[in-house]
Amino acid sequence: MGCSSSNPSAYLHNQFLLKIFLFSLMLLTANTNNIDFHQLVFTTCTANQTFQNDLEISTSLSKLSIVSSLFQEFLDKSSESKFFETYAGDDRIAILGLFQCRNDLNHDQCHTCTNKLVDISSNFCGERIPARVQLSGCYLDYKAEEEREVSKLLMLHKVCSRKKAKSIRYEEEMGYAFAEVESCGMSGNGFCDLSYGKAHVMAQCVGNLRGCDCGECMNKAVQIAHDECAYSIAAEVYLDGCYLSYSYGKHKISSYQDEGKGSGKGTQKLVAIVAGGIVATILLGIVYYFMKSWGKKDDDW
Repeated sequence: MGCSSSNPSAYLHNQFLLKIFLFSLMLLTANTNNIDFHQLVFTTCTANQTFQNDLEISTSLSKLSIVSSLFQEFLDKSSESKFFETYAGDDRIAILGLFQCRNDLNHDQCHTCTNKLVDISSNFCGERIPARVQLSGCYLDYKAEEEREVSKLLMLHKVCSRKKAKSIRYEEEMGYAFAEVESCGMSGNGFCDLSYGKAHVMAQCVGNLRGCDCGECMNKAVQIAHDECAYSIAAEVYLDGCYLSYSYGKHKISSYQDEGKGSGKGTQKLVAIVAGGIVATILLGIVYYFMKSWGKKDDDW
């Protein structure tokens, strides 16, 4: 029987794996907190369905096929357009779908953002309709044709920063910025991005909403931000027909630190699934390696 002895090579390898694990956790934390055009804001999907018969199963498969064809068309169009709306369907169901990117993204950025949208929606929503996936820089929305008459003023999601700024300067600068956005929307501009003092406000209407309808939607978003996020130094408001975000100073919205409200309840769940999956994979790999190493040590005895 041989004597056990320390193996410098195995020790260094274990240390290397530990460093990889810690570094992966750092990357995970950095990615979930980083705010960019690909940051997930919210998702809305109907609940998972329980199928009662073959017809319902067949209809579900039909929806999945239609939604998949929509996604492919979105990807094709996003290289040349920042907004696209179309119908897709068969003899059972017609689905209205659209995607839109922020107007200040270039076409390459729009295509990359749309690709991210399709990945998330495919994995998280699938054939369930209606559904919407909203990232910071783009969103997609699809619903059955009979659901197209949803009010453009319907609030989908709202988040207000916990941090407040109660000062006369804040009220004056935010009041002026809000008034300018309302004026911008009423003038027919579908995208408004402006700053005044420390206030920065951005608003955008869905691509098929113009003129007074766009202005009405932006006014509603401003009203919600003003009334329900009073004195918050950052907020985001998403209606069916438009969305608005503002910040005062350098503060930005963080979904982990700020207060949200609306129908976009899938966001934290999705982030948790992704984060948990990555961590679980890393841990399983390390556990497997150590079990294999211990097995080799037993063979040496």
